[in-house]
Amino acid sequence: MKKKTLITGAGQGIGKAIAEKFAKEGNDLYLLVRKKTEIKSLKLLETKHNIKVAVYAGDLRNNNFILKLNKKIPYVDNLINNAAMANKKFFLDVTNKDLDNLLSVNLKSIYKLSQIFSKKMIKKKVKGTIISLSSQLGHVGAYNRTLYSLTKFGLEGFTKSLALDLAKFGIRAVTVAPTKTIVDESEYKRTPKRLKHIRKRIPLNQFSTKEQIASIVYFITTNSASSITGTSIISDGGWTAGK
Repeated sequence: MKKKTLITGAGQGIGKAIAEKFAKEGNDLYLLVRKKTEIKSLKLLETKHNIKVAVYAGDLRNNNFILKLNKKIPYVDNLINNAAMANKKFFLDVTNKDLDNLLSVNLKSIYKLSQIFSKKMIKKKVKGTIISLSSQLGHVGAYNRTLYSLTKFGLEGFTKSLALDLAKFGIRAVTVAPTKTIVDESEYKRTPKRLKHIRKRIPLNQFSTKEQIASIVYFITTNSASSITGTSIISDGGWTAGK
């Protein structure tokens, strides 16, 4: 029987690359997107890889949307919490709306989805995985990233405790923490100075690619990674190793 994988934020960037990787590996997919216009290209994975693909468009800040997923999706083998919002404001400029939005998407939705689908795994006796996309900024701070780092550090702590709670059911919880990841080649033309500055801070002098991150996420779901839980796989080119 094909494994079933749920991926949030699957409409573009890293999330779409993860969807493509799991499709290639023969998983049936449940994909969450923000825009209905993102559905068509994802449905093409169905015939391309001879799998089943169900795509749901909605806002993870909306609890009714999450409750709908609970009813629509019977269970999954893998939950990939990829969806997230960014915030690059100076600490004193962060608004209450900014705070509510990032906490809702980057933490609350992950908590709720993880709880819903771990219950389903337990009921089905599925020894599944819950993988959440974190960031190097869940391990070190940065200027103008107080709110974003707050959510990513919180995600790291949640994952460690989640792994302890679910270990007795054979369910593993892991984060993947990338450095700056190129999701669109046009970035090189649009923001060359910014990318040059970031690259100088990466010891390996290279960015992550969305395909690399997708491969790491898939690896965590395999038998080769069956002893990995409660930790973070950091793909940052050595950024967090020190100076």
